[in-house]
Amino acid sequence: MKKLLALVAVVGLFSTQAVSDVPANTNSEFIFARVQFNMAMRPGMYIYREAPWHHDYPNSEDLFLTMLKEATGIHTDTESYKIVQLDSQEIFRYPFLYFSEPGYMDLTDMELTNLREYFNRGGFAMFDDFRGRALQNLQYQMKRVFPEREMFKLDLSNPVWKTFYDIDSLEMPPPYMNNDSGTPTFWGMKDDKGHLILIANADNDFGEFWEWVDRGEMPFRPAAQSVRFGINYLVYAMTH
Repeated sequence: MKKLLALVAVVGLFSTQAVSDVPANTNSEFIFARVQFNMAMRPGMYIYREAPWHHDYPNSEDLFLTMLKEATGIHTDTESYKIVQLDSQEIFRYPFLYFSEPGYMDLTDMELTNLREYFNRGGFAMFDDFRGRALQNLQYQMKRVFPEREMFKLDLSNPVWKTFYDIDSLEMPPPYMNNDSGTPTFWGMKDDKGHLILIANADNDFGEFWEWVDRGEMPFRPAAQSVRFGINYLVYAMTH
């Protein structure tokens, strides 16, 4: 019976049914859109609390939206967030998408089609909260989206680091380390015009910083740094 209940719990987490969330404030200039995507278990992966794409929701959104409003003057508020399903036409309403734990991502045909069209229309994605071999899965999934393109490691020469804050170092300590954690790096992919269409925070977890710093449970300096990085991503997405 215990094994059966455990199986039911896992199946529920991996179902495609959208979870309910707080309706986004449609008067905002920016809505934080978190993506629910199809997932598959892979060797060495486990679920211990909730669906991986849902990690840190909605407290990370709350903190980021607050800092975004105060730092940039962009008209938004703490209720301007939304969960969107990747196989839905709703993703085209949001020029900036947030993906948590892409190591679990196993895109369906509809999700591949949608994500390819989303990027081709000028959308931008941030991939966060993954480490170790999860980067390989993200690279594989993006290769399925764009077979002719490659993800590449970002360095300080990329203009994304100068869009709002002047970021002069990519040394970004993570909020925690797992057995498979490596040195944090940043990865991107470009469109045909040479503009970034995504950034992936490998071996890091900005959402964790954003959720817990407001509770005094994260060191302030790296948490503030993660907010600056995130704001730069957003401003780049909106200006390129």
